[in-house]
Amino acid sequence: MNERAPVDALTIRETYTVGLDVWGTCPPELVKLKTLLGRLRGHVQLLVPEVTAIAARMRGEMRQTAVYVIVRAHRLLEEGAGKSQVAKACHAQDLAVISRALLTLFENPGPLGPSTGTSDIEEAIRGRICGACSRLIASGESYERVLFASEASGGIHGYRHTDSCVVVAEERRAQLRAI
Repeated sequence: MNERAPVDALTIRETYTVGLDVWGTCPPELVKLKTLLGRLRGHVQLLVPEVTAIAARMRGEMRQTAVYVIVRAHRLLEEGAGKSQVAKACHAQDLAVISRALLTLFENPGPLGPSTGTSDIEEAIRGRICGACSRLIASGESYERVLFASEASGGIHGYRHTDSCVVVAEERRAQLRAI
């Protein structure tokens, strides 16, 4: 029998509060980032299957939000933190945001109906969208992880086709013309 660990909402809230304030009252170098990152990762790993199970029964915008948060959680766990203290602090804050969102969805899922569209959720988790052309990167298509410029932050990590994207092809043609 596959039993899940119980969700300790109070501990999760305490942990993500520290993660959300990593840039606030405590400078990142004074926060024990390694411990904080481990706890936040653990909370996200605990909550993702719980919210995934509930998301299949959610409706409307709640479901869309849940799927988005689940996908982002998977990406954050996949990416991991960088080497520098700043990168670790940024990753801790991102995990804190996702932990908070997952816990909110877990505790307040809205009206639930019968389980539907579980394959849609699984497909969204596995899928990657090209940040240049906004098309799904199909299985077998080559892609790269890139940092896209963002007015809201230093950049947004995402994926981009390496060969089959019209936008990337136009960029390469323009580079070749410049030579």
